[in-house]
Amino acid sequence: MPAPAPLLEQGSLTTADGHQLPYELSGTRDGAPALYLHGGPGGTLGSGYRRNVPADGTLLVGMLQRRIQEGSPGGGLAAQTTANLVGDIELLREHLGIESWIVQGVSWGSTLALAYAQAHPHRVRAVVLFAVTTTSRWEVDWITEGVGALYPEAWDALATLAEQRTQFRRGPLGHGRAEGSLRLVDAYRDMLADPDPQRVREAAAAWIDWEDAHIGIGLPHPGTQGGLPRSEAQQLEFARLVTHYWAHDGFVADWAAGWGAEPGSGLLGGMHRLADVPGVLIHGRRDVSGPVRTPYLVHRAWPGSTLRIIEHEGHGGPEMVQLWRAAMTEFIGSGRAPSGRR
Repeated sequence: MPAPAPLLEQGSLTTADGHQLPYELSGTRDGAPALYLHGGPGGTLGSGYRRNVPADGTLLVGMLQRRIQEGSPGGGLAAQTTANLVGDIELLREHLGIESWIVQGVSWGSTLALAYAQAHPHRVRAVVLFAVTTTSRWEVDWITEGVGALYPEAWDALATLAEQRTQFRRGPLGHGRAEGSLRLVDAYRDMLADPDPQRVREAAAAWIDWEDAHIGIGLPHPGTQGGLPRSEAQQLEFARLVTHYWAHDGFVADWAAGWGAEPGSGLLGGMHRLADVPGVLIHGRRDVSGPVRTPYLVHRAWPGSTLRIIEHEGHGGPEMVQLWRAAMTEFIGSGRAPSGRR
C-alpha cells in the first residue's frame, strides 16, 4: 500500500454565513489539482484518501464539509443544503487559485461531486466516484426501509424506537412503512430534534447502530465510520446531518430543473451537463446499502463515463480502492487533467 501523499498545508476558510471550512493540501504544489469529497454527510477526512493519487503529480485538496453551527437558528441545520455545500467548494477553489480540477467523491461525496460538476462543468476536468450515490428518494427509502428485509434484526430495533415515539408505522410484512405512515428517516430527523437530551442520545445511538449493521460488508472495521472511532458528540452530529439531508432527498430532487430537466428527476436529469467531462464510477456488487442500480443509471445517462463493478465487494474494499488509484493515475498521467492552476 502506498504511503499517503505528504501534507503541504492545512488551513480554514470562513463562509459568509460564518461556517468554518477546514482544508488540507497534499502531494506536490505544481501537480494537477484534485478535490476529495468525503462521505456522510458529517464524515471525516482521515488520511486514507491521500494514498489514492500519484503524490508526485497531484495537488490534492481535502475539504471538511460544513458542520452544524451551534447557536444558529435550527442548530445550524437551516444552513445545511447541498447548494450551500456546492458554494463552499467554489469558494475554496477560488481561494486556492485553481482554474479547474479532478473531482473525487466517496458515497455521499459522490452525490456532492455530481451536484458540483453539474453546476460548474467548466471547472471539472474529470470525475472519479466511489460507492456511487445520487441521494434520490428511492435510494433514501431503500437504505432506511427496504434494506431492512436483509437485516431484520437491526432494522426491527430501529423501527421499534420510531414506532414508540413518532407516527412511523411499519408495513404488514414487518419491514418498510405502512401506507400513510411517516417516513422512517423523517421520524429520526424529528427524534434527533427532541428537547430531551437523553431521548436524543438514544435516537442517535439507534441510528448509528443501524448504519453500522448494513454498511459493514467488505469494510475493514465494521462498527466505525471509515475505520475511525467516534465520540458520542460525533455520533450525534453525524446522525443529525445524515437524517437532515436524507429527509430532504439530498436537496437534489429538482437540482437540474433549471437546465431543462423535469422536476423530480434528481441528478440523473442533469447528466447532460457532463457531456464533455470524463468519469469513472466504482461500485461493489454487494453494496446492499446502495445497490448497483444507481451507478448503472448514472453511467447510462453519462456516455463519457466508465462503470467498474467489483462483484465480491460492498460499500468499499481493497479492489475498489485499487481501481480508484488507477483511475486517478490515468487521468493525471494522460494529460486529460493538466495542472489547472492560474
